[in-house]
Amino acid sequence: MRSRMKYAAAGLLTCAMAALAIASPAGAAHLRNVSEKVFPFAAGGDIVIESTNGRIVVEAWDRSDVRVQITREVRAADDRQASELMRDLRADVAVHPGEIHIESIYPKKQKVVGFWDLIGHGVRSANIHFYLQVPRETSLDLSTKNGAIRVRSVQGKVDIATTNGDVEASAVRGSLSARTTNGEVRLARIEGPTDATTTNGSIAVEMSALPPSGAMQMGTTNGNIQLALPREVHANLEALTTNGRVNINYKVTTQGVITSRGIRGTIGGGGVRIELQTTNGNIDVGPPRARASS
Repeated sequence: MRSRMKYAAAGLLTCAMAALAIASPAGAAHLRNVSEKVFPFAAGGDIVIESTNGRIVVEAWDRSDVRVQITREVRAADDRQASELMRDLRADVAVHPGEIHIESIYPKKQKVVGFWDLIGHGVRSANIHFYLQVPRETSLDLSTKNGAIRVRSVQGKVDIATTNGDVEASAVRGSLSARTTNGEVRLARIEGPTDATTTNGSIAVEMSALPPSGAMQMGTTNGNIQLALPREVHANLEALTTNGRVNINYKVTTQGVITSRGIRGTIGGGGVRIELQTTNGNIDVGPPRARASS
């Protein structure tokens, strides 16, 4: 009975939408607050960010400090609700010798649903965006669930992960792990062991240098994989797709049967192991393309 009443109410609401529009609130409230602080921080340290909603951008600078800029952003049905959300939305920053740990704290979920929530005027959102400038020799562990992550010009171990958002990194020297579920992975001018994975999105990686040994994996389910390697390559390569094609623009000493959907072999006598796999997409491996002049 309760379920049928709910559906009946939804039907009446749809029919009456035009008539109720005049009586609806003037518009959702939007609040934005930006704060920043600079912390002394020597090169070689670790920075950890744990968030849920919002983008994370980290880039290197030539200073022995870390600049942390935090942007809090909320939307709600009215000013009162927005102010309450903003009051309970914060980022805890813990500074230790050799480490800075940042964690986003979000308002507790309220399960009360009012009339205006049903027609879209009570939708609430709370986001925290981070922008950091760090010493070049810094290791990063960055995670969020709903938001993009970008890293530029750091030298150290980098681990970046999101669920709904793109992942980008450029000019990174050190081991790099880049993961998302619904988004693209774009990595440029990378030096060091690299893993890149997504589920719904393509992967584009440009390696400036390869490690002499070890393993690198890049995989997606729905998307293409483009891997640009240095002109002189020493690698063991395995590239497989289910619905697509594989194109390798290097001389490969093959191992086993070659098909348009899979190849296994060595380049330049062998070296680092590179595994590429997609289900619905193409795989292209070749030297980097010439950059357009600015």
